[in-house]
Amino acid sequence: MSRISVLLLALAASALAQGPKVFIVTDMEGVGGVNNADEQLLPGQRRFEESRRVLTGEVNAAVEGALEAGASEVVIWDGHDGSRTLAIDEIHAKAKLVQGKPTPPDYYLSEKLYDGILFVGQHAMAGAKGGVLAHSQSFSVQNIFLNGKPVGETGQMAAIAGYFSIPVIMLAGDQAACDEMLALQSKAETVAVKRLAGSGSTLSLSHAEARARIRAAARRAVARIREFTRWKIEGPVEMKFEYRSDAIPRIYRGRTVLEAYEQWLKR
Repeated sequence: MSRISVLLLALAASALAQGPKVFIVTDMEGVGGVNNADEQLLPGQRRFEESRRVLTGEVNAAVEGALEAGASEVVIWDGHDGSRTLAIDEIHAKAKLVQGKPTPPDYYLSEKLYDGILFVGQHAMAGAKGGVLAHSQSFSVQNIFLNGKPVGETGQMAAIAGYFSIPVIMLAGDQAACDEMLALQSKAETVAVKRLAGSGSTLSLSHAEARARIRAAARRAVARIREFTRWKIEGPVEMKFEYRSDAIPRIYRGRTVLEAYEQWLKR
């Protein structure tokens, strides 16, 4: 093993000894009780404030669990609707909040900046069986593929995080999103706060129960953070988008997943 490799391992071990740093990625469609795109997802809609309040509760529960497991830093990314959903005066007092747009292609990550990624409020990929408000980036997208593997927003984030040597360790969302996560990271902690119960209805946990389970899952995930490995996609990488209204797919290529993602953002 080279001296550089030994030094990197020593630095990583030192960082974990001080407490892991974690990054929480948020969305709205996977939050408990959210099932209606016309009333619950955007500012000005009748039930948006309810959705935002419930998301905040779920996020703060994840922060509590991470801190209880010894996390030294918890950073939350406001990932829904152009990063304009969470409020700085409502997040956990010991967390930090990333907001603003456009979102950079690196998702605010860099090499080993964090020790693990947690998802809260996450939905499944477009077309997922049993998915609640399932989509991939937008409801106009039918499929996204990374080197032929179908992915949604969770997979895209996991791939970028893996490029920076950061594993995903937990997801809270609907049951289909949890299943999707486990297919990517079999050791991940998951919390299904709701499941599909009819064509557009959902069966959700109470908010109190969802918060309790999320807190416990985050605590377990951070406590066993050394067990997780990143999802690394070897280059070259091809990212293909298929749209519902267009028979011609859009293809973006790069030497790495980050380069392919950068090409998509330049479209």
